[in-house]
Amino acid sequence: MTINNKLYRVIFFFSSVLLLFLSFNYNFFRAVNPDKFYTFQSDSEALVIGRLVKSQNDGILSSEGRLGRYYGLSGDMNSNQTKKYQATLEGGKYGEYNSQIGFQGMVYSFMDEHLLEWGISPKYRIEIYHALNSLLFALVISIILLILYFDIGFESVLLIFLSILLSKWNVYFAKNMYWMVAFMFLPFMVVLLSCHLEEQGKKIYFFMVSVFAMIFVMLKSSMGYEYISTILISTVTPLVYYAVKNKWPKNLFIVRFSVLGVLSLLGFIFALYLHVNQLQVSAGSTEEGVAIIKERILARTQTTPESYLDTPYYDSQQASVFYVLYKFLLKEGSFRLKIPFLFWIILFAYISYKVYKEKAVLEIKSKDVLIYKSLIITTWFSFIGSLSWFVLAKSHSYIHNINYIVWHLPFMIYGVALTGYYWREKIKKLITKYIKDY
Repeated sequence: MTINNKLYRVIFFFSSVLLLFLSFNYNFFRAVNPDKFYTFQSDSEALVIGRLVKSQNDGILSSEGRLGRYYGLSGDMNSNQTKKYQATLEGGKYGEYNSQIGFQGMVYSFMDEHLLEWGISPKYRIEIYHALNSLLFALVISIILLILYFDIGFESVLLIFLSILLSKWNVYFAKNMYWMVAFMFLPFMVVLLSCHLEEQGKKIYFFMVSVFAMIFVMLKSSMGYEYISTILISTVTPLVYYAVKNKWPKNLFIVRFSVLGVLSLLGFIFALYLHVNQLQVSAGSTEEGVAIIKERILARTQTTPESYLDTPYYDSQQASVFYVLYKFLLKEGSFRLKIPFLFWIILFAYISYKVYKEKAVLEIKSKDVLIYKSLIITTWFSFIGSLSWFVLAKSHSYIHNINYIVWHLPFMIYGVALTGYYWREKIKKLITKYIKDY
């Protein structure tokens, strides 16, 4: 690698971090409606803010560290949590949220304790937490992009970068204190980085890579089980890419895939185990803790609709998987233009077909064939990961109109990578023309 290439990649990385941070934390490029940017999932974030108040009053591990809200106050329940945090509202009774461990609340509470000692106001403390979330997500995405840069070049990575910079779902989720979206991508990033370093000649102990992935899956699960099937499949996705690209022996791929898959799943299971133990303190027994988690899982997946008669979950239990798929394929869309995700699926399928046809007539250079093959197989493997949540957590997806984020983990990343790699010469000409005209 020449000095110039190294310099270009360094410049790209830091530019990516800066621009993504501006988009994630300030909606600088207007990827989303400015009004909705500041109110997105405020009800979920209120659980964390309520936890901060509880920690200030009774300690970080009070109520076993669970997230929650203060109830019994007049006015909007969610904004009341912020008012209590700002000490402009008194009273209320803390109600715990049992659907997750609430690890993010404990982390913020620890930070809050120290920032409070330094005299930083509640308003600025919240802004600091938002900024840290945005920065962490910008760093994770930029590392992913930098790794892909080595294989598919600047023009292709630029297209992925723009698709994330202007993606309303990535921007919506990025700074939210409840969702901690960077942790959804961290297991994928860790495995991707490890495979890349190994390809570059570095000694990698794959079992330790799997252990790190397991830890990150456990941390994500301790902050909420949402999208866990997609996250688990995304974790093994880099193995598919590098196995095809570098022609790994079949046995090596099977062993690595199995070890990583099992340990990642154990990370999820261990989080469930910790959650049961957390709940048994208030529930009175392990059996009661298991029952609470089981009820939460069934409500979000699929069970007998009659069990939820006269509850908000009844309609979601009645809904079909096909309706949920229709909703997330054709409604809302990926950008402010509301391009449905079905469009991208068709586009990626078309390019996959074009590559196959052009390879057949030898129009693709031989050195590109493995990259194309890797991108195509990985794109459609990651597509399974995105679909998995809509199918397995059908009820959750019916209720929550925000689950479009799973298309980006990492299906859209690899699909746009394939698109950019196919069109890289045209993109290069457009960039050259723009620079020349400018």
